Amino acid sequence: MERDYRLTPRKQDILRAVIRDYILTAEPVGSRTLSKKYDLGLSPATIRNELSDLEEEGLLRQPHTSAGRIPSDHGYRLFVDTLMEREAMPVDKRAELERWPLRGEDLSDLMQQAAKLTALLSGCTAMVRPPKRANSRVKFIQLTPVAEQDILMVLLTDQGQVTNQLVRLPSPMAIDELVLIANFLNEQLRDKPLDQLTESALQEVNGQLAAYQDFLHALMARVQPTADSERLYVSHQSYLAQQPEFSDVGKVSQLLSLLEREPMMIRVMDAIAPDGAEVRVAIGSENPVPDLQECSLVTATYRLGGRVLGELAVIGPTRMHYSQAIAAVELMAERLTAALTELYGLESSPLGGHLGRRRTQGG
Repeated sequence: MERDYRLTPRKQDILRAVIRDYILTAEPVGSRTLSKKYDLGLSPATIRNELSDLEEEGLLRQPHTSAGRIPSDHGYRLFVDTLMEREAMPVDKRAELERWPLRGEDLSDLMQQAAKLTALLSGCTAMVRPPKRANSRVKFIQLTPVAEQDILMVLLTDQGQVTNQLVRLPSPMAIDELVLIANFLNEQLRDKPLDQLTESALQEVNGQLAAYQDFLHALMARVQPTADSERLYVSHQSYLAQQPEFSDVGKVSQLLSLLEREPMMIRVMDAIAPDGAEVRVAIGSENPVPDLQECSLVTATYRLGGRVLGELAVIGPTRMHYSQAIAAVELMAERLTAALTELYGLESSPLGGHLGRRRTQGG
């Protein structure tokens, strides 16, 4: 249960100043520093008393007896929720972003670019989660012969994912047979979720195309998503290593190792934003994995056709520049949504299927 902090305006000003200073310097903040650097209109003695009260409230903590204070996770949470002034992306960074067009030849290329640009804008390590294959629905299937007993299956989903699979035929197949199968599959499977293409769901298809049963089994085995079919695009891991909180080699190595465990990090992102919220901030101990509880994550969702496809996130120490991180993920979520809308169009295929195509200027 969250506490209801009712701080006086004076305490709010002091807490805000402590957090701003600590974000900039990574050094504990004392009363004398606050008195000199911030126009609080208070004596060092008064500030010292207020700092003590904020510590008793659990909003600040003192790493050493003789040191100043640093924010607690509760302090950061109150700051983000009520005290932080939301900042727009600086004009110079927006201008710089315009010189880095987010445009790719395929989904993977876009994900990699988005991760890189999010990291550069936020100054944090960035992660982009592509659309979930298990939630994707079949839109079109194309079958193209490439050798006497090999065909290329191209599958387009409603989330803009294009999968290319080379399938070995049990025996040679004529072009008109491939057209028949492609047309039938598109008629029967269009708009079905990939994770529902089970054996029972395919019985009707197999029954109506009994002569091609072996081929259909081989084909559909390539379509269904596997447990490890999701991945995560991570960029600028070095940003974590540059933070003074993670100067210890063992600690930063452990964090970088966690980022490589894609299934676990995907579960973390699911836990942070289970309802597909636009922007979520998880601070320190709010993270479900103990080894990440010295970090904060900021996530945002991107869309295609109004439907949430996936998330992008930044990760850094709890002493991250939250306003900048939120602005970065919000802006990049908008850019990624626009890029996906531009990337994928639909056009008919000569073999009874359809393919995604790259939209070009004016088309």
